[in-house]
Amino acid sequence: MTVKDLRLPLIEHLEEIRKRVFVVLIVFVISSMVGFYFSEGLLQWLKIPGGSYLGTLAVFSPTTAILTFLKMAFFFGFTFSLPVLLYEIWMFIRPAVEESMAWYGAFLIISGTGLFITGALLSFYFLIPASLKFLLSLGRDELQFIISLESYVSFVLLFMLAGGLIFEIPLLSFFLAKLNLITAEMMICYWKIAVTASLICAALVTPTPDVFNMMILTLPMLFLYFISIGIVKLTQGRKEL
Repeated sequence: MTVKDLRLPLIEHLEEIRKRVFVVLIVFVISSMVGFYFSEGLLQWLKIPGGSYLGTLAVFSPTTAILTFLKMAFFFGFTFSLPVLLYEIWMFIRPAVEESMAWYGAFLIISGTGLFITGALLSFYFLIPASLKFLLSLGRDELQFIISLESYVSFVLLFMLAGGLIFEIPLLSFFLAKLNLITAEMMICYWKIAVTASLICAALVTPTPDVFNMMILTLPMLFLYFISIGIVKLTQGRKEL
């Protein structure tokens, strides 16, 4: 086999990746445009977690509003293009997967999208309100909070993104177990490392440096980690049957 023969499969794979990335980008751009069109409605929705603590959001530069609306639109676009992204990933690796595992494609797309949206919404309706209530109640009698549009939207979207990604832990664990890359015993053995990693990830992702918000993200991560141990255990059990 010549070097040219080896290059052909590589070139074909790169061309396939290019086409699949292009499809995802098209869906992302269209979804983002739709999100930008409804940006004012999205903003009203994103203000829900702040409740009575929030007040009127401030804008400190002429470009802040449109840049923030673009940020919301991109998040909207990412969420609605996620099923397409997962589909294209699956179709790329599908030729290397055994026929008996073909149904995992639908499982990946549906569960991956559902878990992300579930995590984002749980963050939105439970974690973010608790975080804002704590942060905005500190020194409320002596301080007047002037919250900018950009900082508030970034805070909410980052929390939602973190929540969505955290909820992918069980799905990731399931597929890693299917590939024999992890076992339940291994996860139990490394639980201390998992705790440390969760704390570090929460510290990096949390928009504020306080311990309260860090723990708000750390506890769900640890909960899902131990749930994942059970999922991996069941996956191993099915393999042995």
